[in-house]
Amino acid sequence: MSSVPDPGAPGATVGAGMPSTHPAAPVAAWRPLLAAALGSAAFVSMDATVKSLAPHYGAVQLTFFRFAAGLFFALVIWAWLGRPLPGPGQWRLHLLRGVLLLLSLTSYFHALTLLPLAQAVAMSYTAPIFISLLAILLLGERPTRSIWLSLAFGLAGAAVALWPELQQAGNPRIEGLLAVSFSAVTFSCVMVLARVQAQRDSLWTILLMQNLLPMLMLAAPAAWVWQPLQPGDLPVIALTGALATVGLLAITWAFRHLEASRVAPMEYTGFVWAGLFGLLLFGEVPSTWTLASAGLIVAGCLLLLRR
Repeated sequence: MSSVPDPGAPGATVGAGMPSTHPAAPVAAWRPLLAAALGSAAFVSMDATVKSLAPHYGAVQLTFFRFAAGLFFALVIWAWLGRPLPGPGQWRLHLLRGVLLLLSLTSYFHALTLLPLAQAVAMSYTAPIFISLLAILLLGERPTRSIWLSLAFGLAGAAVALWPELQQAGNPRIEGLLAVSFSAVTFSCVMVLARVQAQRDSLWTILLMQNLLPMLMLAAPAAWVWQPLQPGDLPVIALTGALATVGLLAITWAFRHLEASRVAPMEYTGFVWAGLFGLLLFGEVPSTWTLASAGLIVAGCLLLLRR
């Protein structure tokens, strides 16, 4: 899952919710496009890394690992740049965002244990559509026909993904699809809050808080369901934090150096990586239904660029 994306949350770099950054010096267009593709690949690689750990740990513990690993890198960057902690009036928003992010990642990681990687990533692409809808409802942004068309395409894509699974009674993939849908909705709330917070806190302070607070909230539940660490898993867990950080840095740099409307479509290169990793690491071949679902959802998200 992928703008402030939470590193490792459902795909949402479509420009919606990116905190504003200071203008940067112009660079050749191919460089930010390549950076965006690298960021997308890093986020999907993190998803695949988490999925590889799923046979040994539950979703709650996996989410705790993700936040703990991310916190290490976020703390290093935050301290190196010397950014301040949130002001007294900002903690409530950070806490609310932390709860929503915790719910989003836990449900997404649960979905990764039940769904093929490509299917989970494709469904996570509905998040930008929900972000636009929430921005209309909560931030008073002006609705356009493109948003309604985008919603229709996104819902059609979700229906296409769900329909073949409904034909089999007791199919665990239904639970996975519902989990990733819930993850997309809660993540859209996270991103709308990011728009508000970006006016008051730096990106790196937000990054620190969105790893620290959910990790602290998850400490007791994770301890309750804790499974002993398997030999050799610690470097893999650390890798999730490193990939998430690389993804965030790459996407942030790309959006600073090129228009969002040109960078955003590079998010969907992640589906190619999801299909490749799913095939090579887990023996998963994307079905025709998954490809059709991804096509509809991506088309819906691309309509948002016409706003």
